[in-house]
Amino acid sequence: MKNRQKSRTGCRTCKVRRLRCDEAKPACENCLKKGFQCPGYQQRLQWSTKHERPTVVNTTGPDNFAQLVTAASASIVKTASPAGNPSGSDANVPAASPTTPSPAAAVSRESSSAPRSATLSASPPPSSFTLSPPPQSEAPVEDGTGGDGGTLVPVARKSGDLTPTNRQQEPMMFQQVVDIPTFLIEHWFKSVCCSWSAFDSQTNPYRRLTSTLWNTSTPVFYALQAISAASLVERLPHVIKDTARAAPRKAAEAIHKELVAFSTGYRPRFPVELLLSLFCMSSSMCWMESRQLGQQYVRQAHNVLKILDRQTLDSESQELLDFFKGCLLYEEALRSVVSEEEIDFANMLSWAEPTDQGPLVAATPHAWTGVSADVFRLFGKAVALCRRSRTRWRHNDGTSYRVLQGAMRDIQEATVIEESLLSIDITPVETSLTPDTASTISTDLYNATQAYRLSSLLQLYETFPDLVAKRMPDLEDQDGAILWSAWVSPLALHVTDVLRALPVGSMRCIQPLLCLCAGSGLRFDRKVPLGRGHQSFLLSTESTAAAAIPTPTSDIVAHTDSSLAPTPEMSENAIKMSQARSFIMARLDQLENSLPPKPIGVAKQLLRAVWTAYDEEIGLARRTHWLDVMSQTGLHSLFG
Repeated sequence: MKNRQKSRTGCRTCKVRRLRCDEAKPACENCLKKGFQCPGYQQRLQWSTKHERPTVVNTTGPDNFAQLVTAASASIVKTASPAGNPSGSDANVPAASPTTPSPAAAVSRESSSAPRSATLSASPPPSSFTLSPPPQSEAPVEDGTGGDGGTLVPVARKSGDLTPTNRQQEPMMFQQVVDIPTFLIEHWFKSVCCSWSAFDSQTNPYRRLTSTLWNTSTPVFYALQAISAASLVERLPHVIKDTARAAPRKAAEAIHKELVAFSTGYRPRFPVELLLSLFCMSSSMCWMESRQLGQQYVRQAHNVLKILDRQTLDSESQELLDFFKGCLLYEEALRSVVSEEEIDFANMLSWAEPTDQGPLVAATPHAWTGVSADVFRLFGKAVALCRRSRTRWRHNDGTSYRVLQGAMRDIQEATVIEESLLSIDITPVETSLTPDTASTISTDLYNATQAYRLSSLLQLYETFPDLVAKRMPDLEDQDGAILWSAWVSPLALHVTDVLRALPVGSMRCIQPLLCLCAGSGLRFDRKVPLGRGHQSFLLSTESTAAAAIPTPTSDIVAHTDSSLAPTPEMSENAIKMSQARSFIMARLDQLENSLPPKPIGVAKQLLRAVWTAYDEEIGLARRTHWLDVMSQTGLHSLFG
């Protein structure tokens, strides 16, 4: 390279290879020999700071520096947005002192940097407020020119602040930047809270408490991010995936610190932020991974509420305690459906009977669950007994005295729960929520309460046939098929009719479990052909997929297609079963579009597997339980 002359002109390829270029056109000789495409001989100018010398800037400034900045800012604002001051005069602009900036200066600073924090009222946050994470440490806020330590927060303006002309004149460097934590917090208040709660309103404790704690409590801040990210991970996977993985980990770390502080007595007040974050995490884990049940969070909440229940609290704290106890009851009832651990059965069955029986349809329903806690307590106990009984028989191949003793104890407890369910009277009550829709809400709340009561009885009768035999002595010596078709199937159809009267948009968060319970009782009593001609197939999930949306039970035969009309080979009960299965799947499809889709998808797969098992054993002596199908297939999630 010493004897080779460097090329300072010529094509770019020769410059890189440091070869003399003959600058021939259209391509130089060197590029032709090597088979390269000659890039040409255009000169490229490059700025170099090699010989620049830094200059010392005088930072003292004049005495009236603040007034000069204020005047300059005012003139810039007037030039950029003349509509704000039609007269064009600056006579009304007050002279600002160094400690009291003028409004114009505030607008100028808002255009160049985002505020670090903002306050939030108890009402749902409007679209014109700025969100920020809870203050952890005083860190410098970087402006639009960047910096490694700054966090850019989107500056939200009111719709009247910027006209279309002003938006066109706004510089590109001042356009809004989407901050993921801010976006997730806003998404919680706008979308997640209303779909996550049975009755959302301004008085919803979850909305009211989180609106005051999200920017001051670290566990609440990260828990809200985690639940919002989990609700969006299926719809915005490329944007939210990393945050959906990191936020639960940060929330778990913050919750652990709060638990340590609570157990050591460092938090003397009511641990509202701890309970909020625990229930947010417990109910949203399955949104990302359907098999994640969040049991560790529910058990921690159970221990915390158990400690608080032994303390003397003021009226406000006692009201919060009653609310969170209702949330815990609902969470433990959900896990009693899918869990096989004895501690979950024990926690659910340990709920004591209330000393005074309140109205089952309350004037002010529970904001999160809607349905009365007394009904959910009986439902959870009934399902926990069914789950424990099926687990015992499934894990013991032979019959022993211990197994029979446990089975007899389960039947006795089931009899007590059945009598409690049959004795309660559900009366509609006008709710104290929005007056214009009070009647509709009261009707929906009545139907949901009735559906959960009937679903509890349905699960008991499916699991303990002795209860059916006690109600129908004439069929005591009959086999299980007769008992099912005479008692269980009509009850399952009745639950489906009640669920049909409940709109899909009303209390949708508690509907998937109702669909699952109703579908577990839809069993055909015999094989019958559906359709005519050379194609004859059985009533099953495949044949019901093309069925029309069912009408109410009283009109179901009259509104059915002629191919589904009752024939000597097909009973009216078979048509009702087919229509009920079709309605259950259609309702789950609707819920899948408005709720986190993964748990709903698992419920649909589970019902298809259960119905397939039912159809394969028509005419056989055995009777497969749907809880056994769930355990065998592993199709379990939180269905609520």
